[in-house]
Amino acid sequence: MRRRTFGSIVIVATLACHDGPAAPSSVAGVTLALALTHTELQQGQPDTITMTVTNANSHAVTLSGGACEPRLYIRDASGVTVVPPGGDWMCIALLRTLNLAAGERRTRTFVWLTRPFAPGVYSVSAAFSAQELHLATQPTSVLLN
Repeated sequence: MRRRTFGSIVIVATLACHDGPAAPSSVAGVTLALALTHTELQQGQPDTITMTVTNANSHAVTLSGGACEPRLYIRDASGVTVVPPGGDWMCIALLRTLNLAAGERRTRTFVWLTRPFAPGVYSVSAAFSAQELHLATQPTSVLLN
C-alpha cells in the first residue's frame, strides 16, 4: 500500500511540475502559432495576442471542437494561471466545425489588459483542441514592468 501511495505522489508531482506544452504545436499538417505585439510592457499597457490555426496541407481539413478554440493562457512567475481567472475558460458545450481549405488560416485575437497584474515575468501560451487533434504553443515570456 505504501509503494502505491508513493508512486501516485511521484506521478502527480511530476505532472504538476511539467512546464512545457502538453501537446505539439503541429499535427497532421495543422499548426497553432502565437504572436504577441510586445514581450516587454509597462503595467497598464495592453498587449494584443494573436492565435493562428493554419492548415498547411494541400487538401482541406475539417476539425470538430469547442466554441472557445483556440484558448489563451497566461501564467505568473510561480506558474499560476492568471488568464483566464480560475485556470480555465468557461465555455458553453457547443460543438463547432472548423473547415480549413488548403493553406487557410483562422486567427483569434485577445487583448490582455495588464493593469490589474503585478510587475513580473509572465508566460503566455495557446492551446487548440478538436476531436481530431490537440495542439499547444511553447510559452513566450513577457516582462511586465
